[in-house]
Amino acid sequence: MEKLEYVQKNLEALGERDPLEVLAQTPELLTELFPRLDMRRGCELTHWTAGEIYCHLADLEIGYGFRLRQALAGTEEAKAFDHDRWGIRYRNYESYSARLALEAFCGLRRWNLELLRNLEPQDWDKVAYHPQRGPETIAFIIKMLAGHDLRHLKELEYIASYVETG
Repeated sequence: MEKLEYVQKNLEALGERDPLEVLAQTPELLTELFPRLDMRRGCELTHWTAGEIYCHLADLEIGYGFRLRQALAGTEEAKAFDHDRWGIRYRNYESYSARLALEAFCGLRRWNLELLRNLEPQDWDKVAYHPQRGPETIAFIIKMLAGHDLRHLKELEYIASYVETG
């Protein structure tokens, strides 16, 4: 997916919702969905299985958390998160524990939210320079992450409904 299309899809998914509320709700929603899913099943909305999505979200939480901290530290250029190299091509998510990915995601998300809730108002305008998209403020990064959450939650809901109606 092209970088501008990726940005647009994430921002459209978020719409007018409060990104911090979305970020705070995602761990609970992922936990509720977990027992309803066949982790080996995918759907036409995504090229990943449910289990791979959980692994991807855990890895992404590491990547976004690092990018936020880079912005707060005034780092010149933030490293991009390459989900293909981190995930499917490099690590073979199929062999990973989706349960462990969920646990890691939930812990990392709580830790990242702790950071975000303690930011000063001026911190939201601090910038990380994404190598492909250019400068991004912390406020923008959080909107992107929240939209990304919503897109994957929609995919998991779809997979769950397919499993249940089977």
